[in-house]
Amino acid sequence: MWLLFYTLFYKKKMLSRNFYILYTLAHLKQKANVRGTILGYLWWFIEPMMLIALYSYIVGVIFGHAGPDRILMIAIGITLWKWWSTSLSAATTSFRRYKGIVTQVKLPLSILPISEVFGQTYLFLFGYALLQSILLFMGYMPDLFSLMITFITTMVLISALSLVLALLNVFVRDTAFLVGFGLRIFFYITPIIYPKERVPEDYQWLVSLNPFSYLIDMFNVSLIYTDQVNLANHLIILMLSASVLFFILFLVQKLRMKIIRNI
Repeated sequence: MWLLFYTLFYKKKMLSRNFYILYTLAHLKQKANVRGTILGYLWWFIEPMMLIALYSYIVGVIFGHAGPDRILMIAIGITLWKWWSTSLSAATTSFRRYKGIVTQVKLPLSILPISEVFGQTYLFLFGYALLQSILLFMGYMPDLFSLMITFITTMVLISALSLVLALLNVFVRDTAFLVGFGLRIFFYITPIIYPKERVPEDYQWLVSLNPFSYLIDMFNVSLIYTDQVNLANHLIILMLSASVLFFILFLVQKLRMKIIRNI
């Protein structure tokens, strides 16, 4: 019995310690990033708004597909994409960037890439607050339960992808160079500036294999088309994402010594 209590207490203590490390890395990294800039966190308002205006002009004026819903879906997609792309780009090089911590401090290696995701999520909330305010002003009330599941699913899936990229970059150093190019490709094959219905039938498989497409669709129905919310589908995607994350966490733990030797 005492052994059981000791084990539970020890694991709880280790979990609290890991969460504290995760919070510290995420928080301090973002403070360091904005230190010395004039606008600081306001860039998370300004940059998405500039991109939203640009793509809305291209889609609405040049291609003639304007409409309030289309503009809002572009706004949602652009805001989300900045969150995801910056998270994955930063996470890819995290093992090498934190080489001193990896080799000198005994901590779960998975914390390093995931801390980049948490740090970018911290910044994303600034942009999302503005976006949600606009949606509420226009009369769009979100489905809160669906939105909560969608946000958790996104955190889980992006964390899993960040671990995959960070792991690949340890053994294949070209990964860091390919990620930027790959993310640009994924941006255009993800239904952000166009509806997925406009993708020709022969190329719908690209949408089906693209994990970002499912996340975009989940956010769109949670924020705009709340009558189309399908919680069963949301939960299935969440469980699949969690399964992938747990597998990658297990793999990183198994490869711990190889990671340390190769960085």
